[in-house]
Amino acid sequence: MSMDSLPAAFALYAYMVAALGFLALSLQLLLGPGNAPRARLLGGCMAVGAFWCAALAAFVKLPSAVFWTLAHVADAAHYLIFLGFLAACVVDPDGHRPLRHLLTGRSWLMRLVLLAVLPCALLYAGAAVVLPRDQAVLPAMMGGGLALSLLGAVMTEQFYRNTPQQWRWGIKPMTLGLAFTLVFDLYYFAEALMFREIDATVWAVRGVVHALALPLFAASSARVREWSIRLNVSREAVFHTSALVIAGAALLIIALAGYYVRFFGGEWGAALQTVVLAAGALGLVASIASGSVRAWLRVFINKHFFSLRYDYRAEWLKLADTLYRASSVDKLREASIQVMADLVESPGGLLWLRNEQGDYVPAARLNVPDIDAREPADSPLVALLHGRMWVVNVEEHRSRPGVYGNMRLPEWVAAVPEAWLICPLGSEDLPLGFVVLCRPRALLDLNWEVRDLLKTAGRQVAGVLSQTQAMEALIEAKKFEAFSKMSAFVVHDLKNLIAQLTLLLRNAQKHKDNPEFQQDMLDTIEHAVGRMNSMLLQLRSGTQPIEQAAPVALTPLLERLHRARARSACKVELEVESGLVIRAHEDRIERVVGHLVQNALDATPQTGKVSIRARNEAAGVVVEVEDSGCGMTEEFVRERLFKPFQSTKANGMGIGAYESFRYIQDLGGRIEVTSEPGQGSLFRLVFPQQTAAVAAVA
Repeated sequence: MSMDSLPAAFALYAYMVAALGFLALSLQLLLGPGNAPRARLLGGCMAVGAFWCAALAAFVKLPSAVFWTLAHVADAAHYLIFLGFLAACVVDPDGHRPLRHLLTGRSWLMRLVLLAVLPCALLYAGAAVVLPRDQAVLPAMMGGGLALSLLGAVMTEQFYRNTPQQWRWGIKPMTLGLAFTLVFDLYYFAEALMFREIDATVWAVRGVVHALALPLFAASSARVREWSIRLNVSREAVFHTSALVIAGAALLIIALAGYYVRFFGGEWGAALQTVVLAAGALGLVASIASGSVRAWLRVFINKHFFSLRYDYRAEWLKLADTLYRASSVDKLREASIQVMADLVESPGGLLWLRNEQGDYVPAARLNVPDIDAREPADSPLVALLHGRMWVVNVEEHRSRPGVYGNMRLPEWVAAVPEAWLICPLGSEDLPLGFVVLCRPRALLDLNWEVRDLLKTAGRQVAGVLSQTQAMEALIEAKKFEAFSKMSAFVVHDLKNLIAQLTLLLRNAQKHKDNPEFQQDMLDTIEHAVGRMNSMLLQLRSGTQPIEQAAPVALTPLLERLHRARARSACKVELEVESGLVIRAHEDRIERVVGHLVQNALDATPQTGKVSIRARNEAAGVVVEVEDSGCGMTEEFVRERLFKPFQSTKANGMGIGAYESFRYIQDLGGRIEVTSEPGQGSLFRLVFPQQTAAVAAVA
């Protein structure tokens, strides 16, 4: 057998890789559960295979009869042990009987295997020992190897046929790997026997063939419980190692393609080789950078090499780290989408949270368009998500709607074209919201394990979000506590002012004609007015009225507000229908609308205008305050406008808008805001219809 430089180098690396693969698989099997004799026997076979490939790699590097002899003796032992393993599995499929009982018992198959295989193995190994000195024994060596391959094929067929149907799923990958290597060995031995010469190329490729079959053996060892992994093999390590192996194989193929093109390309060979190498490198880099390729590889590894798809410890640590590293509420909401999406290789999604009215609204988004929608708390979707804790598959609902009963997808789902899964956040007792996830980068089998993990992660995310909401409520309560303390100081100052004015009134009876007293009285009153104005700037009443709500005629109230502000710097317009009545508290409604009008005047330049409109609509009585002022950002309206102590004014306390919002809510109405920076703002107060109140006033 003669080899030029390329097959020799190829054979060296091929057998080195195969030796490392055999060694890794043998460690996995030998370090597995102690009560698994099949695993130990198979692990010993893999260890002998590692020695065989290592000896052949050494022979390629340092041609010697010693390495040749060691390699082929190990090859024969590898065949002998593996065929014994197959025979043991056929005789005792359950694996309950010790191996020594199989060897010493009445099993005719085991004895037949020993009688047939042992002579063939001895012939193959003995001829290989003599071959370096006498080439005439080559047919005997190849004949022994061919007989071993044929016996291996027969035993493989018996092994698969005698395995119970429910267990074939576990041994199917190994059976395919066996068939692959045995067919190649049949070809290798038959060709050498026919032509009386070992083909160097086929001999070199034999190492690659056996290395390619090793992942199939590893897959079976992961599927069969008795061969399962005891070592804590990191999925990330397997992923990166597999990626490196695939990249290395791709580079090897690119190099071989370049060599072939250069050798057979004639005058253009060198140029074509450069083109092939450049194109191959570009394709490899593009594949490595592709999120879809990485997602597909991760799913493939988790599905075929591990009994469970997820490394739960790693996934939970990653989830907790991502959530608790968020620096703000907005970042936390985006992180909540991210951790749920990463579990299923999704590129993004939409977070829905429950608002103060009890409905669900979009609170954050990741790589999806923003939508303006609202999901009622009593909708069938919410009932399915939180009542039964289901993960809704949008595509499954479209193809098989009967699975989800009478539940229909809301209209807003169509506004998210990539919507794939709708996952609940929270539990049946504490529903917080849900997450809409986009289609994954790679096809994912949505089985029970994925659904359970999504529901469990949803509970964890809901817990973190609930903690954040509780902290915000606590901070708000602390601010109100500070506000109450400030009120005590204001009351104290008011008492002092009342005392001063009371004393002034008493002295006025005696000194009212004294010019000096008159001047002093004016100074005192001016000071008191200044103090009270200062206190009014610091304090806004937020107390609830004691009296019950009553019918309030809106038309005269709005006309009174318009007259009071008709002489303002900018133009104020009024458009109001007659006979509008709501059930409320007149003084508080006047304060709410007056606050909105005053804010509009403060935000509008002298050249602008403020409009006050009121009319009856199908939804109820609507009062609108619109200005052409500076406007507000969408973020401010959504996150800060109706929160206490949030104001855009230098001297504002941020209490008025909050008080207005809460009071309108208490009446059963709502406030809708439309604003754009530089274009102005529109506030809509929607009050529920009060037909009885209208009749009473009429």
